[in-house]
Amino acid sequence: MILAHIIAHNRTQALEIINLLMDEKLLLQAAVSEKEIYEKKSDDGELICENKTLIIGKTKALLFTIINNVLKKHFSENMPMLYAVPIVYMDEELANLLRENTAKV
Repeated sequence: MILAHIIAHNRTQALEIINLLMDEKLLLQAAVSEKEIYEKKSDDGELICENKTLIIGKTKALLFTIINNVLKKHFSENMPMLYAVPIVYMDEELANLLRENTAKV
């Protein structure tokens, strides 16, 4: 089990991603929050701040590659960032719910 972290470019893209992945049974649940992302982009090393939308969704680890491919296909020109964090412990009832309500692999 993992928490898929998807950093979308804006809230509209985030909601589109959630609908797409839930329609395909690739996410069980998703939490959305607005974040300020800082990067050093300028030549002088100045910090640049951008507003992004973070999606955190529960899913199976085996679905990560499928999720990545779906995102690449649908957002080839404006690809969100995707990475995963393992879930170390989870209540057994929630784990069963996740297994039963996500795509079979």
